[in-house]
Amino acid sequence: MESIEHVFTDLDGTLLNDAGEITAYTQEVLKNCPLPISLVSARSPQAMQPLIAQLDLKAEQVAFNGALIFDEKGLLKKSPLPLSLTDRLVREIKNRYPQVNLSYFTAQDWYIEQMDERIVQEMQFTPQIPKKVDLLAHLQDLAKNETEEIFKLLLILPDDSHLEEVKQDLEALNLAEIVIQKTWTSYLEITLKSAQKSKAIAWIAQQKGLKNTALAAFGDNENDLSMLRSVGLPIAVANASLAVKKVSHYMTSSNNEEGVAKGLQKYILRET
Repeated sequence: MESIEHVFTDLDGTLLNDAGEITAYTQEVLKNCPLPISLVSARSPQAMQPLIAQLDLKAEQVAFNGALIFDEKGLLKKSPLPLSLTDRLVREIKNRYPQVNLSYFTAQDWYIEQMDERIVQEMQFTPQIPKKVDLLAHLQDLAKNETEEIFKLLLILPDDSHLEEVKQDLEALNLAEIVIQKTWTSYLEITLKSAQKSKAIAWIAQQKGLKNTALAAFGDNENDLSMLRSVGLPIAVANASLAVKKVSHYMTSSNNEEGVAKGLQKYILRET
């Protein structure tokens, strides 16, 4: 196997335990890793920053499932959703699924239309305080002023019983520019099709002149599949979905058992 030169890892359900934390052991292993490490997450840059600082990471980082690539110096690449497309999606979702809590993210802010227990729960994992607006009116203001760009739509369903049905229904709109992905138990997220984890990793690899065989990645959920398929060494945590396990070469322990740190040592650094 070709030696690994860059490591990518998902955050929630993979690097972070169920409390949303990085254990002391994981922190020690990653901080001492001689390879560059990139966090590749559905989270916003603001929600990633405390973790980047905790691990003292210097490499490129990926937010919004690939829609934003940045490092300690600033923004490197962005793939925002066109406002006209966002407007159509917001109208469709609000009309079809009034039970869904819909919100969207710009590079700096999180905009919501209703505050409920689902938003409160999500706030536990981000330092951002959501701004309550009329989403359609706000989009019209953005179109006039061109002050902000939308990078991700977040749909939080009441539970996961209708998630696949909602996903398939939205895919039936045949909007070729977007990708709809399950990122958590009852979460669907929409980004530009060019803004996927695999595309972000390919861009970083190209900048560094690395082949995909020199890349390794850890993941657990549906939105990690493109990332895992795009690297030479895909590794699933034990709590990963069956689909993720099927595309992975190895399985490490779960996110609650420091799976990324242990997998990094065993399969990449070859330490005992």
